[in-house]
Amino acid sequence: MRSLSNFKIITTLIFIMFLSSKTIAQEATVSIEQDEMVDKLLKERKRLLKSGELKGYQTIQVISGALTNARETLKTCKSKFPEYESDIVYETPYYKVWVGEFRNQLDADRALIAISKEHEGAFVLTPKNKKQQK
Repeated sequence: MRSLSNFKIITTLIFIMFLSSKTIAQEATVSIEQDEMVDKLLKERKRLLKSGELKGYQTIQVISGALTNARETLKTCKSKFPEYESDIVYETPYYKVWVGEFRNQLDADRALIAISKEHEGAFVLTPKNKKQQK
């Protein structure tokens, strides 16, 4: 009985040593061939982002209505949320208060949670173009 368990142990050890001695690592080099247009496009994208021409962002609309309501809401937004830029935007026929410029949906949703505690009707939107905002 004892010799049988020793036999299993020795056989297992020999098998493991055999497998480990046959292990061979592979070595290789990788070369990436990339079209030179990729670099040009990345530089152009960087330039457009810096100039603001390709600025994709989201904002939060707090209210839409009369100018007097928009001005009051703008004051409260600037005092309660100073970390976000707030502005009044006119889109026929309403004045709208937009708060913040967020690069992605996650940041916009985080801010919306805080802002919606004060303004229940607030929602995230993506402006059509920058000219409408200012």
